[in-house]
Amino acid sequence: MQKYSFHKVRPYSYCWLKWVYFLYIALFCLAIISYMITRKGAALFGTVAMILIGVIFIATIQHTKLYKARKITRLIQKHIKENGLCQTEIRGRREIYSFYPATEWRIDESVNTLYIRFRLTGNKINLRGLETGLADRLEKVCLNVYERRGYIEYLFGLHQEEQLVISSQEDIHGESGQTEITLSPSGIWDYRKIPHFLVVGGTGTGKTTFVRFIISTLLKCDVRVLYLDVKRDAEMERFCHGNVAITYAYEPQQIAEEIANITDEMQTRTADVAEMENRGIDKNYQFNFNPVYVICDEIILMKLVFPDKLYKETIAQINAIIVSGRSKNIFAGLISQSGLAEYFGNSGIRGNIGLKVALGQMSASEYSMIFGNEFSDIKNLRYGEIGSGLIMRNGIDSRPREFVAPYIKKGVLD
Repeated sequence: MQKYSFHKVRPYSYCWLKWVYFLYIALFCLAIISYMITRKGAALFGTVAMILIGVIFIATIQHTKLYKARKITRLIQKHIKENGLCQTEIRGRREIYSFYPATEWRIDESVNTLYIRFRLTGNKINLRGLETGLADRLEKVCLNVYERRGYIEYLFGLHQEEQLVISSQEDIHGESGQTEITLSPSGIWDYRKIPHFLVVGGTGTGKTTFVRFIISTLLKCDVRVLYLDVKRDAEMERFCHGNVAITYAYEPQQIAEEIANITDEMQTRTADVAEMENRGIDKNYQFNFNPVYVICDEIILMKLVFPDKLYKETIAQINAIIVSGRSKNIFAGLISQSGLAEYFGNSGIRGNIGLKVALGQMSASEYSMIFGNEFSDIKNLRYGEIGSGLIMRNGIDSRPREFVAPYIKKGVLD
């Protein structure tokens, strides 16, 4: 694995490069003036030589990435100074820095990430909570914020998130026993380690196509899928009926029966786990039950079309899968057009959903209910782009990050 060294940010880092620019311009102008006055071959040779030196210099700083390093360093320096993250004092006629935060940055092209870290010194200057200001300054999206012993590190997307292109069934990766799903070039989701998912998005945001892609990948991983489609979407119904590994249900009584069957299966697996543990098998052992995914489209619509008693029983069973299904290899996926539903505001349920995706543009209240109150001010900056949104994976992302769903060429999933 390639190692990337940190660049230190000091008050006058890369100032020498500016003086090199000035010196070159001065010498170049001097060479031109000398030729214009003397019209001698030596002066012409000097001018041509200065041009060649300039070309070599520019090529060198581009090849060594000095220009990019200076640009990033200068932006961080400006942010530190303009936001009062350093302290200065006047000594004689000079302004000197009495405190300047120990700051470093590095780039990792392999994961498309810019890392900026500050050493926490314990003084009155607060180096936490800088992600929004730095993101605006750098014109990049903040991916994560990590606080380690003595340091706080901010992670930013180096380039705009690329879109995964699915041109054929061969581009959908998955095999029996595999639990990792590639959602984007830099986004991997392990449905076992990060169980259950929630996808929220209005009409036209690419939600249905994205869910079909997830299901197609799960099927390649030999995951059995139960799809509960209360609103009976015609496109999804055709898709499900074309796959024998998908059980499709849309009528209230049929949905209730299928959920009850899954609940019974989960109880049977629970008993099997207890019996094996009584035989001395470690409780952390990965039991190889056949994986099952229960995916419910427009779960909130159930409240409108189900009889009250049946609705409460069904919701309780779905909640049981979310809370305790992981160890039995039974998982849940929830889909909704709105994030304002009371169900998603339940912090206990939300906390047990490992993958959360919000497609399109949403209100602060919706983002708050999907991702948590602390993220009510986040934004999807890819306005009008179908399939774009925000994603958060428990245990991997400390905050929602930019996301664009795979582009599926016409007919691939049919």
